[in-house]
Amino acid sequence: MLFDSPIPFREAVASAAARGLLPTSATSAELQALDGAIKRRATFSATVESVRVLQGLAAGVDAVLSGVATQKEVREQLLDLHLALGTQPGPGRPGGTGDVTSRARADLQVRTLTETAQGLGWHAQGLQADVLDAYPAQELTRFVTPRTRSRDWPARWAKAGGRFFGRRMVALKTDPIWARLGDPALFPDALGNPYPPFAFNSGMDVQDVDRAEAEALGLIDRATVPQGASLLASVGGDEANGPQVTQTWLRDAIQAGGLGRFDAAGVLRMIGGGA
Repeated sequence: MLFDSPIPFREAVASAAARGLLPTSATSAELQALDGAIKRRATFSATVESVRVLQGLAAGVDAVLSGVATQKEVREQLLDLHLALGTQPGPGRPGGTGDVTSRARADLQVRTLTETAQGLGWHAQGLQADVLDAYPAQELTRFVTPRTRSRDWPARWAKAGGRFFGRRMVALKTDPIWARLGDPALFPDALGNPYPPFAFNSGMDVQDVDRAEAEALGLIDRATVPQGASLLASVGGDEANGPQVTQTWLRDAIQAGGLGRFDAAGVLRMIGGGA
């Protein structure tokens, strides 16, 4: 679920702490080619090559999740850091999300990484055996009005193969529909997550559906004991030491896919693009 106030719970903090830093020259479109499991293990932002900026972003997100800072405070800290480093805006429209020095871009970075960590945390909690048995399903619903043009999520749900119950979009937590909603191969703006946020600036989230209702909808029968595996373990990394610059497992996973290479400075450059 999405919340305006910080949510300092263990799963979200752990998922953020385990991420490696990934400086890259790649654009948002080029980064879509990276596997979602890899992106869940990295702190990165399109065309951001500065390790200092990524360190500030990672520390800021951790502070939000730990409840010691707000997203607004972290956003302003990032803007101050860009000013101190003399960061150049880049080719994007001045003031827009393509401008790495803009308030809009800083807001998008902090919000997306914070919500992704929270989403993974709620995902992990929701798949614990006792919770999954009591609340085996979840409903896709709008929680926040998007800041950009609203997308047709019922159409996306249908394209991903989801069932409708009237106008409601409900499925078991273990249904592959959730992975398809976040699949960049189906939706170009998707983030590769099988949990919210499924796409940039979507405003969509999920809420639990209890067992009695799931049975009434025909999603599960009374005798079935649902089984699910959390993605939290796949985040990997060294939580004790915090984020590292291009950790070996992260570098190897990316290069094994043949999509990019790392230059002498440790910056990911996509093969066939991204400089």
